[in-house]
Amino acid sequence: MLLEVNNLEVRYGTVPAVRDISFEVAEGEIVCFIGANGAGKSTTMLAIAGVLHPHRGDIRFGSRSIVGLTPEDIAALGVGLVPEGRRIFGRMTVRENLVVASGLRGGIAGQKQTLDLIFDLFPILRERFDSKAGNLSGGEQQQLAIARAMLMRPRLMIVDEPSLGLAPKFVDLVYKTFARLRDSGLTLLLVEQSMRRALSLANRVYLLQSGVIALHGQSAELASRGDLEHIYFGGAAAP
Repeated sequence: MLLEVNNLEVRYGTVPAVRDISFEVAEGEIVCFIGANGAGKSTTMLAIAGVLHPHRGDIRFGSRSIVGLTPEDIAALGVGLVPEGRRIFGRMTVRENLVVASGLRGGIAGQKQTLDLIFDLFPILRERFDSKAGNLSGGEQQQLAIARAMLMRPRLMIVDEPSLGLAPKFVDLVYKTFARLRDSGLTLLLVEQSMRRALSLANRVYLLQSGVIALHGQSAELASRGDLEHIYFGGAAAP
C-alpha cells in the first residue's frame, strides 16, 4: 500500500475531531472521502500532510511512518497537498507561483515535461503565465493550485474540496483532469461533499460522520445501495 492510516485520532484541544480512523490507499487509485461539513474530512487530510499532529495512531507512506515529520519533509517524500480554498499567492504571477512550488524539486527549469503536461491540462495557465494569480477566476486558481502540486512530482496528491465554489464547467474540467492524472500513474486522495461526483470518479469511497468512518467500499458497490443517501444524511446503515 502507498498510504496506510491506522487508528488515527486528531484533537482540537481536548475535543476529538476524528476518532479511530483506519484506511489505505493503493498506488494508482483515486480514493475519495465524503461527508457533511464538520465530519472530519479536512482534519484527516491535514494530519496526513503533517499540518496537524495526531493525538494517537500511525500514518505510513511507502511503508515509512510519517507521524512527527514536518509538512516540508512529508512533501519531499512525495505527498502533495492542494488545500481547501487553494491558498495561492495572489500578488505573485502564475509563473512565480509555479517557481516557488518547484523549488523543492530543483527548480522549474528542469521540469519541462511536467510543465508541458500542466499546459496541456490547463491551457489558460500558459495564457496567463505572467498575470497576477489573484486576477484569475476561482476555477483558474484551482487549476493553478493543482499545477503547483504537480510540480512537486508527488506520488500521492491530496486535494481538499476541489469543486468548492467553482462554476460547473470548471468542476467538470477539474474532474476530467483527475482522471487523466490517475491514467498517468498518479495516486489521488480527494475530499468531496458531492456523493455523486465521488462515486463517478473514485475507485473507493469512505463516508465520514462525526469524525468516524460510517461506511466504505468500492464505488460501484456503494452506488448500488438504495440506502446510501439516507446514511449520508445521518441515518444508520442497514445490517
